[in-house]
Order: sequence, then structure tokens, then C-alpha cells
Amino acid sequence: MSRIGYHTAASGVMAYQMALDITANNIANVNTNGFKASRPSFADLIYTERNNRNEETQFGHGVRIPKTDMMFEQSQVRETGRELDFAALDEGFFATLTPEGDITYTKDGSFYMTQHPDGYWELCNEYGAYVLDYDGNRITIPFKDEDSTDIDAAALAEMVGVYTFEDPYGLDQVGDNYFIETQSSGPAQANRDIRKLQNYVEASSTNIANEMSKVIEYQRAFQLNINMVKTHDELENIVNNLRN
Repeated sequence: MSRIGYHTAASGVMAYQMALDITANNIANVNTNGFKASRPSFADLIYTERNNRNEETQFGHGVRIPKTDMMFEQSQVRETGRELDFAALDEGFFATLTPEGDITYTKDGSFYMTQHPDGYWELCNEYGAYVLDYDGNRITIPFKDEDSTDIDAAALAEMVGVYTFEDPYGLDQVGDNYFIETQSSGPAQANRDIRKLQNYVEASSTNIANEMSKVIEYQRAFQLNINMVKTHDELENIVNNLRN
């Protein structure tokens, strides 16, 4: 007895399990600043032809998820009233230099101050990565005067760099809200034309209503494929018993 149906349904089980995992990650990051939700991209597998009463009949072999697509649409921006918070609109990213010396890019503009051993203050994120300006240099916090502890907010806003990519969908996600450039994305380009808002942060792009509808859709498809696997297995057992 052919096991095409069994393996086809089994591929559906694995694909929809992965789709549920992707959706769960989106929901888990509903409150992560600058998070960009992903969606699974489904694709069918190869087809074979079988001669059925002198007619060629095509049989498919299931489904797979070859890639995930990031959703880079502009998310809501939320006012914080905090001078160290920034939102890069549209396809703009902030550049950071990690403690390991790697340059990464992020949509999360919730920044902090860290003191250099020489006494001056620099702009960093919650992971200790330094925020870079338009020339790729670390940013020293400007104050209104030498003896003041008041930040020169306007000067700081001018310094924070915003970068764009030829194809942001080609970026790789590496965790901690970081992206890294790839050959597909092209190199980062400093872009002063991209708007940035001070005292705001960009919210997560996760849409709870859409994600919950996807959970229901994927869960039902997952269960149907599970039932198909069970049904095919039961039919095979019946055939084997009849042979014996």
C-alpha cells in the first residue's frame, strides 16, 4: 500500500507545528519595543505522475515552510516623554556597537547613559551596546554646559544615526532585538532623510487579533493533518490484517 498520503499529512503536521511556533513568538513579543513580527511562507513540495488506467495523474507530496517573512510595516509609536527614547520611522534602523565589537541594527530606540572610565557619558542600550551616529562613531552625551547635568536634547537628537538598507527583508535576526546585514540586505547606509522622533519609542508590530486568528487556523490545520496520519495508519493496518 502506498504511503504517499501518510508522508503528505506528516509534512503538514511538521509545517503547521513550525507555523504555530512562529506565531507564538510573535505573541510573546507583543510588548517588545521595535519588534517586527514574522509570518511563515508555505510552499508545496514536488509532484510525481502515476499511470492510472492509462491516464497520467499527478500526486503532490505535502507542504513545507522554506522561509519566514518579516513584517516591516510602520508600527505605532508611543510617547514616553523621555529624552533618551527615539523612534526611527519607516525602514530606518539605529546602529549599535556591541560589547563584543559587532555592529548590529535595531528598531528599539529605548536608550540609556553609561559612564566612560574617563568620566564622560555615552549613549547605549539596555544590553550595553553603544549607539552610533551617522558616521559610525559612539555618541558622547551633550550637556547644556560644562557644569550642568541637563542633557542638550536637541543636540543629542541630531547625533543619533539612522540607517537604511536596500532590502531590509534580507536582514538576519540574531536575538536581543538585533538585526545584522547580509549579502541579500546590502550594506547599511546612513540616511538623514528618515524621520526620527525623540521622546517616543516604536511599539511591537504584533497584531494580537490577527495572530489569534492564525493560531486557530494553524491549530485546526495541524489537527486535521494529525487525523489524516492516524487514518492512513489505520487503513494500512486493516490492509495488512486482510493479507494475513
